[in-house]
Amino acid sequence: MLNAVQKKMHTYLLDNGFIPADINSHDAIKSFNADNYLYDLTACLTVTWHDEMKSLYKIVDGFLCTANFYSDKDFCFFVTWSANCSGSSLQQVVDFLYEKSIEMGLDSLKIWIIEERFLDAYRQLEGYCLELIHDDNMNEYVFTAENLLDLNGSVNEEKRRQLRKFMDNPNVSLQPMTKDNVALCLEIEKAWCSRQDCDLCRSFAGCSKKTLEAMLDIFDGSVYQGILGYIEGNLAGYIVYEKVNEDIAFFYFAKTTVSNFSVYLYYICVQRYMNKAIRINIGADLGIKGLQLFKKRLGVYKLQKKYLYTLVRKG
Repeated sequence: MLNAVQKKMHTYLLDNGFIPADINSHDAIKSFNADNYLYDLTACLTVTWHDEMKSLYKIVDGFLCTANFYSDKDFCFFVTWSANCSGSSLQQVVDFLYEKSIEMGLDSLKIWIIEERFLDAYRQLEGYCLELIHDDNMNEYVFTAENLLDLNGSVNEEKRRQLRKFMDNPNVSLQPMTKDNVALCLEIEKAWCSRQDCDLCRSFAGCSKKTLEAMLDIFDGSVYQGILGYIEGNLAGYIVYEKVNEDIAFFYFAKTTVSNFSVYLYYICVQRYMNKAIRINIGADLGIKGLQLFKKRLGVYKLQKKYLYTLVRKG
């Protein structure tokens, strides 16, 4: 996956104390998620999204710094904020990462996936010219449990229509996902993949099936949970989620073989298993029209913006 230049950079970072962000490093990365509200910075995605991105990480002055090598030859750092970090220590982290970027032959430091609430801390950095970029396709959809469960009014007419044939249907049944049965979701994934243009699908965010396969190694039915949905006894869909705390939860993977069944799985999952989560993040639409339409129809949402900074030393 890595080209010759990326391989040299990869080796350089390993020699400078960075560690592969894989299944073995999951727990260390997971410890930074309590104060994170962004889908792309979760431990689940960091250690499983290998088809599109290979990552290394290092904890610098209390910040989780992830170095990301993309299959399209791009490279950047993610910096995950912790409640234990002060704004002043960000300067030291950025100085460190900038030095590493220059020593790898880059002409700037790229820090991507920055949450809006931390922009002021970046603007206060000394000694850098900052270029800020924002892509609407990368906005993450955040709902409240109340909004996802709301079926009233014209705004929810389409959701009511999609749910109607599944609600109170005796032929629909659910089964909690466990470590023993989680691999069943690959049956749904394979069926879905068989109907897709693989090259087109991978062009958006890599192979979701490979990401899901990697997730099986960390799924425990506790930190990561899910449900399997059946119609007339046949497996028809699944959904995997994480409730980080009472303030934030993430939906990671969801696929179905029956039209609109995914709306039902989202609804039931929130109603029965996540009713105390204040904010529920279901990720970005990546500019995919069908995915955008699906997420907008789930209910009233707020777009969580993410930003990208390119930093160059002044003078």
